[in-house]
Amino acid sequence: MNRSSEGRRLPRLKAWILAVSMAPAAVSLILRSYPYAAGFAAGGIIILLNLIGSERTVRQFLEGSALAKAMAVLIQFAKLLGTAAALGGLVYFEFVSPLALLIGLSALPAGLMFDFFIFPVNKGEEKES
Repeated sequence: MNRSSEGRRLPRLKAWILAVSMAPAAVSLILRSYPYAAGFAAGGIIILLNLIGSERTVRQFLEGSALAKAMAVLIQFAKLLGTAAALGGLVYFEFVSPLALLIGLSALPAGLMFDFFIFPVNKGEEKES
C-alpha cells in the first residue's frame, strides 16, 4: 500500500469507527438503555481520538529530529495512561456498561474489516501479486 492510498483509507476508517460505534448507541438510546448507549459512544469516541492522536504522534516520530522523536514517545505513553484512566473511571463510576464499552472500543478492528472488504484496492492502484 503506498502513501496516497493510506491517505484515502484513514478518513474512511475514521468514518467507519463512528458508524460502527454510533449505530448501536443510537439503537440503545431508542430502547432507553442509557448505560449501553453511553458505552458504545464512549468506546467509539475514545478509539477515534486515540487513532487521531497516534496518527499525529507517528508522523512526528517519523519526520522529526531526535528530540522530536523522544517527545513523540513520551506523548504516546502519556496518551496511553490518559486512556487507561478514562476507561477505568468510566467503568469504576458505572457511567457505562463495560460490555458496551468493549464493543465500542472494538470499532477500530471492525472498521478496518469493513473497509478492507468494501475497498480491497483503492482506485488507481493495482493489486499486488
